[in-house]
Amino acid sequence: MPEETFQGLLLAAGPEAVQRLLALLHRSWQRLHGEVVSGAGMGQGVQSPCAVGAESAARAHAAVQVPSRDEALQSLAVLLLRRLPHLTPQLFVSLSQFIPFMAVSDIARLPPALLANESVLAALRTRSARLTQGQKAAFARRLLQAPFLGAVPTWPLAFLRAVLPLLPHLPLPCFLQLTPQQIWGLGDSWQPLHLGLVQGRHVAGSLANRSCVAGPEPGCRLGALACFLSPEELRDLAWLQDPRGSVEQSLLACAAAGTLRQHGRVMLALADLLRSTNLAMVSPGELPAWRGVLPEMGVGFLEHLSAAQLDALLPQLRPTQLTRAQASFLLARAVQRGNVTAGDAARLCPLLPGLGPTSLAALLAPLRVQGCACLGPALPLLSAAQTAVLLQALQSPDGWPHCLLPLLPLQLLRPSAQALRGVPRDLNLPWSPQQAQLLWRELGAGTNRSHHTAGALGSLVVGMSCAALQELGREDFLGALRTLYVQPRSLPASLRRCLQEEVLRRPALSEEELAWLGPRFLMDLPAKLVDMLPDALIQAVLDHATRQPRSLLALPATRRAALAHGALRSLRLPAGTELAGEDLDQLGPLVGFLDRESVARIHPKSLLPRLGDLQDTCLAAEAATELGRLLVSEQALGTPPGWHLPTLQQLGRLVFLLPLESLRAIPRDLLSRDTVEQLLQNQRDWEQSELGRLCHPSGTLGEGPSLQEVLVAPLVAAAGPGDQAPVPSCADVRATFPAAWSAAQLAAMAPQQLEGCLGLLSRDPALRPDQLQAALGQARQLWGSSRALEPAQTLRLGRLATQLGEPELRELLLPDWGALSTLGELDGWSPEQMRAVVSAFLRQSGASARDLRLPELVALGHLLCGLPAAELRVLDSRELSKAAPFLGSLSLRCTEQQAEVLATHLTSSAAFGPAATWGPEIFTEVGTLAAGLPDIVLSALVPEQIWGLTPRAIAAVPAPKFAVVFGPAQLRTLSSAQAAAVTRGQRRWLGSAQRQALASAQREGEAAQDGQGRSGARPQSGFTLTLLLCLPCCFL
Repeated sequence: MPEETFQGLLLAAGPEAVQRLLALLHRSWQRLHGEVVSGAGMGQGVQSPCAVGAESAARAHAAVQVPSRDEALQSLAVLLLRRLPHLTPQLFVSLSQFIPFMAVSDIARLPPALLANESVLAALRTRSARLTQGQKAAFARRLLQAPFLGAVPTWPLAFLRAVLPLLPHLPLPCFLQLTPQQIWGLGDSWQPLHLGLVQGRHVAGSLANRSCVAGPEPGCRLGALACFLSPEELRDLAWLQDPRGSVEQSLLACAAAGTLRQHGRVMLALADLLRSTNLAMVSPGELPAWRGVLPEMGVGFLEHLSAAQLDALLPQLRPTQLTRAQASFLLARAVQRGNVTAGDAARLCPLLPGLGPTSLAALLAPLRVQGCACLGPALPLLSAAQTAVLLQALQSPDGWPHCLLPLLPLQLLRPSAQALRGVPRDLNLPWSPQQAQLLWRELGAGTNRSHHTAGALGSLVVGMSCAALQELGREDFLGALRTLYVQPRSLPASLRRCLQEEVLRRPALSEEELAWLGPRFLMDLPAKLVDMLPDALIQAVLDHATRQPRSLLALPATRRAALAHGALRSLRLPAGTELAGEDLDQLGPLVGFLDRESVARIHPKSLLPRLGDLQDTCLAAEAATELGRLLVSEQALGTPPGWHLPTLQQLGRLVFLLPLESLRAIPRDLLSRDTVEQLLQNQRDWEQSELGRLCHPSGTLGEGPSLQEVLVAPLVAAAGPGDQAPVPSCADVRATFPAAWSAAQLAAMAPQQLEGCLGLLSRDPALRPDQLQAALGQARQLWGSSRALEPAQTLRLGRLATQLGEPELRELLLPDWGALSTLGELDGWSPEQMRAVVSAFLRQSGASARDLRLPELVALGHLLCGLPAAELRVLDSRELSKAAPFLGSLSLRCTEQQAEVLATHLTSSAAFGPAATWGPEIFTEVGTLAAGLPDIVLSALVPEQIWGLTPRAIAAVPAPKFAVVFGPAQLRTLSSAQAAAVTRGQRRWLGSAQRQALASAQREGEAAQDGQGRSGARPQSGFTLTLLLCLPCCFL
């Protein structure tokens, strides 16, 4: 049944009929397949609401791809909840299958008394495993508003057990009110819950204190909660003494599961305990339990394991549970033991991140047999050089293992494109944007184009060319939009811009059509258009962003701000009204993108129950600054001198939002080593999470000192004037971060202490050259001169190797691509250092620049610029084009002359041909290498080609050249992400008209703004995009 037909039927039905339908759905749930809303089976269509005539509409949308099962059920849940505004416990239980599909905004409107009902809580417990954190938090906040519930310390154990899945999602101040008696009474019920750091500390501390009174044996009740305790707490309770102890086994289990911080002090203490154990007394069966701690143990530990112990350990390993040096050692040892069979390869699959030239030769035949079952888990951990080598080595007459196909350079993919036709599994692989565009050209090009043929190409439809889209009639165009925006992968930047222009160019879309196209399409509209969407569509976008926050964080900053402004407007609050907690709940993740004036309207007290939510929210700089000011107001936490430890713990990473003077005013006695580690760990956990990586938090305050440096100052700085600065131990470095310690302090570390932290030091991107030099000096004491450095030792040095002098670099052992790639991955080399490394490699391998093939070119990485321009000219153009996606992802430090030579290779007939013929996929493929194209070529690029340039490629164009080749018209064509990538140096060379065009592009076409940085336009009744056709500046 078409979606809008079903909606109309449901809205027209009486309450009794709706309840009967709900009861029927409840009874028949196991037989349903989820096509409830969209209902499109094979040959059945989804009809557009556009008013173009029933016959043409039916013809146009007969084969539109339908939304996923979850999207269908989410739509149905919204309809049912809004059709049944007065829910009873019986109705809610009948709705229980829809609980995982409820929007947070609908949960926030449920009657609080309803959630205190026993049968309702039972339904929530049954469905809790499928709820998102946002949904659970919404239920928990609504539950707290139930009448007669009382304060948290008064809740009886029976009620606590009834709401157990919601407990971790209570506001932090409420959770911390749980008493030791309540915590102890729940006993083992805590084990399956996913607690945050502060919550885990609270529960584990209560259980550990009870163990202290009851004796050591109750410590076994801690289970995984022991992993929240600090080393001091563990030692005070006489634990960390026997690897076979119950608490120690729990810690090992956390390490194996990846929930114990890899470079934390507890991990270090656990590693020290295992090192002190007599390995001769450890049975092979015990070693797999140690696998999570192996990265801390180094290669030396593995060297002492017997063959039986290794044989027991290897089948239990995951690729993430070894360093690359360890994986390389174990793989080399296995290869040396004899021929590797297909059965052996299955056992050695976790060691693939240690792949080198020698081991590759031994593993090649077994890998061809094992295929993706072996390769798949290790692929994300392989270096670029290892990936390139496997692509070259595993090619067969039948092609590549299917898991390698999304990694193929275009030059390798093009000859195999036709072989993919008729293989549905391959058509729906996670192709890169440029691969999808190439395959569309190869497989989708032809006559009689429509969205019918587009839908038949699976996920490759996102590679549709702009020209193909422009050729579609209105009905097919709308059908194509629908098909594109139900794909799981985002659209290529060039196609997205083309769609935006086509929407403006074509006749107006009605509000019904916009709703039919869905929230993902609405989020791709430019900020100017988003700011004019009516409330109902903004609410649909907000519900989608709450369920899929990744889609929100993928948007440009200007559009996030426009969505936040629209969501705030949809609340219909009187001007100047304070924002209450309920308003923040309605705004959800868009709170982080409100402008400063809007954030200033938040009632400070309403932030306290939502500290946990804010810690999991991406906060734009403007909102973060104002939130930090609100947090230290008297209506919230008050000024830091009056704080206690629980206040600081509740803040977590939000402590880095505080004004600098407030951060410095935190009482020194609160900043123990354990508390500082806890706060920094909270920030790292966020930065390393999927949402944190998309958000890119800055962690700095303007050009001033790092806020993290201010926090750790009491631990790092001298106690008083005239006192010596402390010399850090490895535990001190782990409790803070390497860059917090001066070069003098690092140089004073005992070599054995530094060795324990070498893995952390070697990967810290924040270390300054003097700090790197100090750490390298200590490493030399461990290993001797550079002449003694083996490839495995160079691998362990990481960034420290960038401080080796030219004579030392010339003496490094670099016989093959494996050893070279270790250095090629590093940035920060001087031109002299790069020349020294490249000359050493060419001399030892006996090769010339003309001989370099795909593996060697990719292994060179940043060191490619160590080849003089004369040697770059003799590179093989086809091999360089194969290496383009790997090298083009780097910000190479080549001279302008070197960059031009590389670009000349790419435009040869052996590579991609003249740049004038390139589609956007080629520009995306070559990445930063496109910056070397001649001025005349770059200045002649058409919009679709410009849209294919990566932001990093934009930033790589030399500043004088950038000002010459990009005039105002081209600069206005840039996407917001491309415009944001323009560097300060490039901006300084631009003229006034160019700067205005660039600012317009960054704001997605907004030419004039009000004092709050947005258009003053407001939505009109009967909204249509006709109103927006007067805004050609959006995309000129």
